[in-house]
Amino acid sequence: MAIQPCTFDGWQQAGAPQVWLAQGLAEDRDQARQQARAALRACLAPALGCGADALQVTNVRGQAPRLLMRGRPLPQSHCSISHAPGLALLAWRREGPVGVDIQALDGFAPRRELEAVAHLFLAQETARMLMNTAPDALFFEKFTQAWTLHEARLKCAGLDLVEWSERLPARLAQMRSAAVPLARGYAGAVAWR
Repeated sequence: MAIQPCTFDGWQQAGAPQVWLAQGLAEDRDQARQQARAALRACLAPALGCGADALQVTNVRGQAPRLLMRGRPLPQSHCSISHAPGLALLAWRREGPVGVDIQALDGFAPRRELEAVAHLFLAQETARMLMNTAPDALFFEKFTQAWTLHEARLKCAGLDLVEWSERLPARLAQMRSAAVPLARGYAGAVAWR
């Protein structure tokens, strides 16, 4: 497994999260989840002044991962993990909530289905921009990037995936988000408050 730090718009600003890409994860989902958490522990140990074995990252479905040191929660420490086949995007931030998302570009999904998904789950302006995107290859790229930004913001806000509503922008307000440049065929994003 290889781990590399990621840059994004705003990564050098005070309070910005740290983001890493872990590559070479197992194909088995449970094993990949364990590897991603081990990678995050290895990244955080030097910053927290301890060995990686002193850290644990919770793995409860439907809940954001929590960082523990010697079995005790670190309340001033926020982390997020997202998976794609063979990859994981990892984020950590002391100052407040953080969310990340990574997706493989799927050029085989029917465009009409993705347009319907955009209308249901994304902001109206974003859905309109996507509808006006041609050719299809560019549409799939823009859709995947918009989706990862949306998912990262939801994770940062502690929200499950929900249909877009008039109340959702208020829940996502005062949040920064940025695309995380990745290898061709993948989109990634980070959001923090």
